[in-house]
Amino acid sequence: MSDARTVKISEATKLITRAFRKQRPVFLWGPPGIGKSELVEGIAQSGRLGNAHVIDLRLALFEPTDLRGYPAPDMETREMVWLPPADLPSAEMAAEYDTVVLFLDELNSAAPSVQAAAYQLILNSRIGQYFLPKNVVIIAAGNRETDKGVTYRMPKPLENRFVHFELRVDF
Repeated sequence: MSDARTVKISEATKLITRAFRKQRPVFLWGPPGIGKSELVEGIAQSGRLGNAHVIDLRLALFEPTDLRGYPAPDMETREMVWLPPADLPSAEMAAEYDTVVLFLDELNSAAPSVQAAAYQLILNSRIGQYFLPKNVVIIAAGNRETDKGVTYRMPKPLENRFVHFELRVDF
């Protein structure tokens, strides 16, 4: 990522926490095995976000309807409604925590149609008829193209929605 700020994992915690307080979505770039997932879990467990809970979604395994929900007819109104996705936090579940961290792992390994489904969720905290509760923050992670993993180039409209940090190894 040319626009990413390169940081050590030890520096990333403070920067990510600051972005969360401003409700800014964060994208972590880095090689496989560097500790991106553990970093997200560690921030939630650190107490910096109060009583926090992480929802870890591996988007490389998703279809667009897994994010959007599933269409179903409402026989009374004779309109199509969308059943909310089970993997996204409900208002009731989110009310149990100070912060819910929605971790969209392997976002750039997800099919382009799944990435497109994530646009509205990441920018507007909603997708279709579903709204993210106010205490949900979004962080995503992925490998770089140079890591030779399965990745798709992230479209600019999606890329522009994030604050980017590239993690570097620091012993």
